[in-house]
Amino acid sequence: MELLAHPQVAECVVTRIPIGRRKDVLVAYVVATGRIEPAEVRAFLSAPRLRHSRIPQAVIPVNSLPRTSSGEVDREGLPLPVLPGRAAGGKGAWQDGDETRRFGLYLGGILAVVAFLITDELWPGSTDLSAVPQPWAGLFTGLYAAECLSFGLGIGFLVTGRRRLTGSGRLTTSAHLAIVWLLVAWWPQDNFYRLTAKTDWGRQAALVYGFNITLMLAAAVLVVFAVRDRRVD
Repeated sequence: MELLAHPQVAECVVTRIPIGRRKDVLVAYVVATGRIEPAEVRAFLSAPRLRHSRIPQAVIPVNSLPRTSSGEVDREGLPLPVLPGRAAGGKGAWQDGDETRRFGLYLGGILAVVAFLITDELWPGSTDLSAVPQPWAGLFTGLYAAECLSFGLGIGFLVTGRRRLTGSGRLTTSAHLAIVWLLVAWWPQDNFYRLTAKTDWGRQAALVYGFNITLMLAAAVLVVFAVRDRRVD
């Protein structure tokens, strides 16, 4: 494979991904030994005068190639790339990726409404604003709605977001789950806090370590993911 002749390519796999009913594109997933530029890789492949049809239209740097239990490359586990312009119908994204994103948004919206409706059932009295004057009651209602929306979008991203993250392996999975937790945690956290007495130190500590600390850890995972991902982008 010509790609393996590149001095910074340790592993790679090239596959065709459909972008429509009768169209597909050639995509290369590359594990690099250092920083690598996709445009430079395509130029490298053009040097031997390969036929245009054999040059990948997208080069995706990844930390590692997903493997099946038998050790073969798991092509289903490869992240979906994003192509600019014409190849993706002018929208810059894969059609199936657009459908997945829409499904995630619809699912998130439905779950947000459900969360808003059942909040008082799960945490009786936590959203009682009868003693709060306007406009503050309206502002708090908006906050509660935002927490429910964040929760719904988090679950939607849990279901549909993994393949939209560039890369593979444990770090990418951890980043996916970190994003989910950063979105979903606010709804239960705020409701638990509102019903917990300020002097109930045991429960206050449990909430701090169960939510605040884990949210900090989730943010730290995203920092590591962003820095490590940038090294090979």
